[in-house]
Amino acid sequence: MLNPDFLKTVSFNCDVSDANYWGYFSICTLLLRLRELFKIERGLEPWDRISNDEILPWIERKEAVWKKLENASLIPVQINGKFYSPFDIEEINSIIVNNGFVYGAGFALFMKPSFFIGLIHRFEKVEGYDVYFIEKEIVRDIFSSPGMSVGHTVFIRLTDIKYRLWENLQSWRGKNSHEFLLKSGIFHEYQISSKEFQKIIDTYSKIVLYHEIAEQELNSSCWNEMIKKCDNSKTEHILRGILDFVADFSEKGPVHKASLERNKELLSLYILTQGAYQKKILNNVFLQIQQALISEDWQKIEEIRNIEFNRWKNNHKQILEIFKLQGFDGVKTLTDKIFEGGIN
Repeated sequence: MLNPDFLKTVSFNCDVSDANYWGYFSICTLLLRLRELFKIERGLEPWDRISNDEILPWIERKEAVWKKLENASLIPVQINGKFYSPFDIEEINSIIVNNGFVYGAGFALFMKPSFFIGLIHRFEKVEGYDVYFIEKEIVRDIFSSPGMSVGHTVFIRLTDIKYRLWENLQSWRGKNSHEFLLKSGIFHEYQISSKEFQKIIDTYSKIVLYHEIAEQELNSSCWNEMIKKCDNSKTEHILRGILDFVADFSEKGPVHKASLERNKELLSLYILTQGAYQKKILNNVFLQIQQALISEDWQKIEEIRNIEFNRWKNNHKQILEIFKLQGFDGVKTLTDKIFEGGIN
């Protein structure tokens, strides 16, 4: 059993974070996050239906709590009468993991503090990293992320993955996406079975794992300092996107891992699950990889990967140099050019 004070203090910090950062989300995104959180708190599946009569009173209560906590600060996490920093995951987990639970904490988009407590589905050691696969989450904030990593600890959040993939599956019903899914072998029927859906979840978990490890390998205090100065959400999205590109095309990342494993399903799923920003910037690259996948030309895929890795690694290096010489204003000007396709 978890200590009640621990649950209470983590839950309070989740509410404080949400109260101070909910305005950074668009109305559509916020409602989606709230709907997802409502289902997760009740142990529902992403496809389960809920009525407005169920969720609207709950949202009203959430908003009332947020209003009270608008100017509140995070508090120390309490366990068995002792207090810990909300971000001291190593010390906190040394106390709770033996009970089958794990605690995660970090900074998400907009530098939003994000926290969760989850049930450990399984634990693995991968390339020197402690990897926790988390099933049910007992406490969490509204931020949604399939993976989180701090130092040499990686959290794979299976509930988030399930919800994200279910939403994606609805959009993949289009003719072009469905045809590509059939060719890639991700599933073989228009209506996928629970077994096939679990296969997609397992495959995507590997993508998240490879990405998180690759990103941690690139971690630097200078880059983190620059992210903290992002008062413009567009600039932060671009910087985070560039780091994602470097990580994903690196030798530790999912594209190279898929190539080494000759894993057609993994690479296909990687392409399909990219966000709007990634698809805008890398549209031609993804089309080239898809063509190479159809003929299983892994040498061509490796050539594409190397070109893209060097391209984004150079952009990453240039941004850091500009930040050191010109500060954040220089970075903003440069990232705008990258977003518009003005430099390579």
